Amino acid sequence: MSNHQGVVYTRSWVAELVLDIAGYTKDKPLWRQIIIEPSCGGGSFLKPIVERLSYAAIRDDRFDADNLYSALSSYDLDENSVRKSRMLVVEVLVANGMEPFDAQALSEVWIKHGDYLLADGLKCDYCVGNPPYLRATNINQKSRELYCARFSTMTKGCDLFVAFIQHGLEALNDDGALCFICADRWMQNQYGRNLRGFISHGYHLDKIIRMYDVDAFEENVSAYPSITRIDRGSGNVLYANCNHEFGPQNVKELKEWMTSHKDDYQCATFSATAFEPLGDDSIIPLAAPDRIKLVTSLLRKLPSLEETNVKIGIGLATGRDSVFLTDQEGIVETERMLPAFNMRDWRRGRRERRLWLINPWEKDNSLINLDEWPLTKAYFSRHKAELDQRHIARKDPSAWYRTIDKPNGNLFGEPMLLFPDMAAKAEPIYSDGSKYPCHNCYWIVSKSWDLAVLGGLLMSDIAEAFVDALGVKMRGGTLRFQAQYLRLIHVPWPSEIPEEVQHRLKEAFISGDRIQANSAARAAYQLGEI
Repeated sequence: MSNHQGVVYTRSWVAELVLDIAGYTKDKPLWRQIIIEPSCGGGSFLKPIVERLSYAAIRDDRFDADNLYSALSSYDLDENSVRKSRMLVVEVLVANGMEPFDAQALSEVWIKHGDYLLADGLKCDYCVGNPPYLRATNINQKSRELYCARFSTMTKGCDLFVAFIQHGLEALNDDGALCFICADRWMQNQYGRNLRGFISHGYHLDKIIRMYDVDAFEENVSAYPSITRIDRGSGNVLYANCNHEFGPQNVKELKEWMTSHKDDYQCATFSATAFEPLGDDSIIPLAAPDRIKLVTSLLRKLPSLEETNVKIGIGLATGRDSVFLTDQEGIVETERMLPAFNMRDWRRGRRERRLWLINPWEKDNSLINLDEWPLTKAYFSRHKAELDQRHIARKDPSAWYRTIDKPNGNLFGEPMLLFPDMAAKAEPIYSDGSKYPCHNCYWIVSKSWDLAVLGGLLMSDIAEAFVDALGVKMRGGTLRFQAQYLRLIHVPWPSEIPEEVQHRLKEAFISGDRIQANSAARAAYQLGEI
């Protein structure tokens, strides 16, 4: 993880690559252009920036302070980082032949002790760097409120780099480019929706180099980083997915592909493709290139699950499972015990375990009168201290014994498919509706589908590809099957799947045969069978 200020230092070869992708190269008259580095930290980007700027100015005989004062602006909130960065800049300038007095003067103008996000009137040709990776929960409340008021893309749930991206983009000149290495969660998380919309209306997501397993930083961090270049152009997104073996020796090959980008590319350390942006605030696909091409193609021609009359939701949250869930039969009145499905039991092989939700709700979704249910009243009273600690109980003390969610009466007895929150593979589970799903799983119900046929589709690699490409993944590639990502799966209309293919999908689901499910799903999607 990063330190408390969100500072993570970038390896020198990665900083060089970011500058190359941004277009800040020493063959250009850099002394006539403006680059902003919004968080200088230890100078990982400043050193190569000043080296390139020096080279360009010396080549054009413009290497003096008067020509360079406006060429660079950098910021940092940490006074020690500012001091170290100024010393580094002076060292580079003097090594290239500048007088120490002029070098010191430049360093003090270039590197500012202050908050980049509060700087006004910025204009630049390049905005480059590694913005602080500070989670929303770690931003002090006063600053968060200030940033949310200042930046339309920021919400209280946003990580700090979202504001850095918007501020950088707003400063760009017409031919300018922003290129950051930072977490790419905004491309797929709900909190990034405003930023995606902001970019789609006036900017162009030009390049993405995903570096999840690359040794890109000076310390081990779980930041899910990508190098992302955004400009004011148009066209496809150039996308490269690097594996853990990618290093400085592979940079040349990557840049050569990005220069030509005529065909999909695959080598030992990265794979690459180009795809058309989905537009507006749509999620940006991040996966293996073949999956991206498949998913973006199917998104444009097939309906989503919900458009085929499918309903998707999450199981019931209690706020205190240790109280509301029990395997002790008869602990309260029978009418108050609702059979429950717990995904954790299922996945741990305890599928025969009987579990009940002690249900404090009437069928009309009003809370029961405890005086009418003496056993339930006695049970909840024994656990009142625990239940009172919950936020929902403090919010309404009179409803201290409620669960967070209310049971959905329409789910009682309704056959459904269930997904765990996290899994390595798409593995839907059939439930006959006799057990109510708990919060650690997501449910799918439908009147228009044979659920076994749908289950065969949803256990296939094709359906999984949607979740992989469009959904946030955990470390190690674990997929999230939350409702927001299940809704992104697109499927054929049930009526357009041939009966023979439906039969094969059904048999594959019932038998758990993933190979057969994949073959039948390709036929259903009209992709041709392997």
